[in-house]
Amino acid sequence: MRCAIVLGVLLAASIASADGKLGFDPQTIYKVPRGAAPADGPAEAPITIVTWSDFACGHCYRVQPTLDALNKLYPEQLRWVHRTLPLDVDDTTAAEASLAAAAQGRYRPMSDRLYAMGGRVDRAAVELIARELGLDMVRFRADLDARTHRDAIAADVVEARRLGVTGTPTFFINGRPIIGSQSLKVFADVVDEELARVASTPGDYDAMVATGKLGADVAGAADHGSTELAADTIYRMGLGLPGHQDGPDDAIVTVVVWSDFQCPFCAREAPVLRQLRAKYKDDVRIVFRHLAMSFHRRASIASEAAIAAAAQGKFWAFHDQAFDNFGALERVDLERFAQAAGLDLAAFRAALDDRRYRELVVAEGASAQALGVDGTPTMFVNGRPIIGAKSFETMDALVGTLVERGRAIAAHIPRADLYALVMAEASGSERADPSRVPLPTGVRIALRTNERVRAVIAACRARDRARASTLAGDLAGPERRRLQHVCAAAGIDL
Repeated sequence: MRCAIVLGVLLAASIASADGKLGFDPQTIYKVPRGAAPADGPAEAPITIVTWSDFACGHCYRVQPTLDALNKLYPEQLRWVHRTLPLDVDDTTAAEASLAAAAQGRYRPMSDRLYAMGGRVDRAAVELIARELGLDMVRFRADLDARTHRDAIAADVVEARRLGVTGTPTFFINGRPIIGSQSLKVFADVVDEELARVASTPGDYDAMVATGKLGADVAGAADHGSTELAADTIYRMGLGLPGHQDGPDDAIVTVVVWSDFQCPFCAREAPVLRQLRAKYKDDVRIVFRHLAMSFHRRASIASEAAIAAAAQGKFWAFHDQAFDNFGALERVDLERFAQAAGLDLAAFRAALDDRRYRELVVAEGASAQALGVDGTPTMFVNGRPIIGAKSFETMDALVGTLVERGRAIAAHIPRADLYALVMAEASGSERADPSRVPLPTGVRIALRTNERVRAVIAACRARDRARASTLAGDLAGPERRRLQHVCAAAGIDL
């Protein structure tokens, strides 16, 4: 009873402090302790993310897919520390169950179940989950009976109050705050900046936050800025996966389209892009990139099938079959499209059966979202975003103007350098595979370490052993160990 009273008083004080309107500056480092909370991810990860959350918090549940996507973008580079700020101090059953599972090395699977259930669980429910996870039930029940982890929850609340954390979810990325359920772009931008900070001033987590501020210190809520694509900005955009390009390398205009095989607007845009290629021929290239929206049940497996077709040099034939027969994406349909496209069906079926390209599809989609792409189709015409399906007349006017300008410039520089030079001055990051951003003829710029790591991971996800080995080159130390772990999951030994 005493623990419950103490926890209630602390939480009430924490919430009341919100009236003071003190918040956190997203650009500031705060000295955030990890405490004794459960953690997962490599101990030597360059990025530590300390989270205050609650299983009954709707925003905490809704942000979980974003956090999963962040892990896909930065595999083996993130260490998560899970701290609790309960919404209901009279019912901490879910939080206690998660810590009891953590004591047996099963925090993450238990927490995943609890978030999915909205944290509204009773003793019988958490015992059922624990049994399904294979926990030692005698030990698990004893921990709940003795309220073994109640003091740990109270300690998390004390620390939240001291810092000025008043709501969930609240994240600190190497001490940098992110408040609430933000977009993947917000998280990825901060992670990139912190990776650069670690590279310039190496040190462990304690060193990275040692001189940080001790608590909330600014008026008002944190402003994480706009995450929408700016119509007047040119974005750095790579050429996607091998075999996904229609048009020559020296095309004057490059149209990169993020698309989804189950999206009706994408199906409407596909013939428009086909018309552009037919009209402008070698002056235009179309690059297809995968953004399988989570609410489209068959979109992901369709993308996997398309990548399997690309592995046999038949991506566009498969692409045309899928969009020309829009709405038919069951397994039998995918195999029918593969046969019509002239694929080796045995190899195609094997790729789908073992979900060979599943991680690649997820990572491609995450890289789009991290840039600010949140729907399909989204096109980048020489890096400039065009959102939604557009008529042929609209696209023709834009592309025609760029072709005319490009032809004039091509009188003075190689055509193959046009897109590369545009990308050299572009904004944003190519987070899927930086090595797929073209460079001007004869230019050899070494990728930064983090970019090389991304490129190697992309090659491993594509099951390209030779390219992965070449890109990894002489990488050593923790970067090499991270790559070995990620690539081993794809059957590639570095």
